Amino acid sequence: MCGIDGIVDYGSGYSVRDSVVRMTECIAHRGPDADAFFIRDNVGLGHRRLSIIDIEGGKQPFANEDSSLVLSYNGEVYNYRELRAELEKRGQRFRTASDTEVVLRAYEEWGKDCAARLQGMFAFAIADFKKREVYIARDHFGIKPVVYFFDGKRFAYSSEIRALTRLPGWCAEYDLDAVEQYLRLQYIPAPGTIFRKTLKLKPGHFMTVSMGEPKVRIEQYWEPKRATAPGRSLSDDALDEVLRDSVKRHLVADVPFGAFLSGGVDSSLIVGYMSELLEQPVKTFSIGFDDPGANELDHARVVAKHYATDHHEETVHVDALEILPQVVRQYGEPFGDQSSIPTWYVSRLARTQVPMVLSGDGGDEMFGGYSTYGAWLKRMAWLAEPQQPMLRRAARRVWPSRYKTPPSPGDDVRNWLEMVGRFNHDQRESLWRHEFRFVVDAPDRALDEALALTRGEGLDRVQHVDLRTFLPGDILTKVDIASMAFGLEVRPPIIDLSVFDAASRIRARDLYSLDDRSGYNGKLPLKRLLARRMGKEFVERPKQGFSIPLKAWLFDDEITSATVRDRLTSSSSPLREWFDIDGIDAALAPQNAANVWLLLVLDEWLRQQHS
Repeated sequence: MCGIDGIVDYGSGYSVRDSVVRMTECIAHRGPDADAFFIRDNVGLGHRRLSIIDIEGGKQPFANEDSSLVLSYNGEVYNYRELRAELEKRGQRFRTASDTEVVLRAYEEWGKDCAARLQGMFAFAIADFKKREVYIARDHFGIKPVVYFFDGKRFAYSSEIRALTRLPGWCAEYDLDAVEQYLRLQYIPAPGTIFRKTLKLKPGHFMTVSMGEPKVRIEQYWEPKRATAPGRSLSDDALDEVLRDSVKRHLVADVPFGAFLSGGVDSSLIVGYMSELLEQPVKTFSIGFDDPGANELDHARVVAKHYATDHHEETVHVDALEILPQVVRQYGEPFGDQSSIPTWYVSRLARTQVPMVLSGDGGDEMFGGYSTYGAWLKRMAWLAEPQQPMLRRAARRVWPSRYKTPPSPGDDVRNWLEMVGRFNHDQRESLWRHEFRFVVDAPDRALDEALALTRGEGLDRVQHVDLRTFLPGDILTKVDIASMAFGLEVRPPIIDLSVFDAASRIRARDLYSLDDRSGYNGKLPLKRLLARRMGKEFVERPKQGFSIPLKAWLFDDEITSATVRDRLTSSSSPLREWFDIDGIDAALAPQNAANVWLLLVLDEWLRQQHS
């Protein structure tokens, strides 16, 4: 795992070497083992390395024999041995044992089609001096990030937004539409960022950047299409084999490794497979808080004891305002997922023991685990009732503040936002100052596009929206930034092409149960597999995950509560430039702790930009 960056300069007047060195220094935490640069004419590539596979042979930037191709690569390709064998049959010769060289030879053999053949997590750039272009690709699901800046005078890319802000002559231009997206979703979905002219490359896409003229072309090589709905679901035994094989492939490494363990279904299942595959005890890592309502350490201990793992845990006392600057600084733009805090702590803990861990991320998206899916299914069933006109009138009476017009089945974006959104429409409208309120009615382009590309119905539909938006934009961003802040590689075996294909062969109705008495119960196939190992009683207890007692942290202590209010409503708050003081004040309620956290993050991020 590494950090990458680079530049193609079209006459900006700034030094290519200085630009690359500055960006690479900014992401030193992503690769503490080594740094290196490649500069030729108006093209520069930078690299920070965290050595995991072929520690000596995988040094980068990596060039072919005549240096006509130069690669800077971040990630792991799990089918690299199979690809190497295929490439050797085609006449390719290798001088290292690394997956890095396999990526370069794959491009040499298949050109722009190479990304579609790679299975793993990756973000890489290849400078092709014969074609006079730079090829940049991001993995299928967006596990590894690529962000870029393009103003016509220079094109620059990196693993992190912060690196781009270190470019000589950088001038920040904020995008208010992106701020509005942040208020709606708690993150800024691709391709947007908080800055104008700075974008994210979407998952499953590659781009080609001309070295001779300021021209960029973006193409999609993969999208998460499910197989045609099967007449019969994939069996639990078949799914068990697919998951076991994925975990096995994710264990290839030349360094010690472990696993995050929350005590929930997904991470417990991953630890189970690791324990079955490895001869030595698995190193497991768990975080708890000194609040009984947000502490799942007991469940993690049960799993650790069951598999006799080498277990490491930490109970932390968090001062939310004290840790705020450190957490906010890492993300490079406003990022309001409060679970970034426990992810930051568990990454710090794990890095004291190992440079790589496996995680259970992706189980909810792949196998329908989120409770919001149940709320969506209920909402859609309710709206489909034949008495709909009467129900719509009732909706107007029940939700007068939320609905100027009641919801309808065809308004999918609006209905889904009611399930997953943070600030609702009326709250955002009262928050923005009058001259900026035009952004409130701007379309949700990321959700619009995701829904337009999704052909399924019911659970399939919203799962696909999450796979295209929430998974890469929130979950994977959170884990990448929090873990790489400590130089820790996190591999998620569930977010794998083979697992996605297997999940696609399970009928949506076999992923969950839903009734008025017990509510929504998702991820049933995964729960059955874990029950085989841990028993039904363990599986059927409520799941917490890496949750945090945010309301208590911000409001239970009078001093902290007053500090929060003073900070966000004072004339010195940068929020006052965009937001109305009455709107801010109205948002500062304990029951809206998650929204208050969003405002605190945005306020802190803007303060850091101004300092």
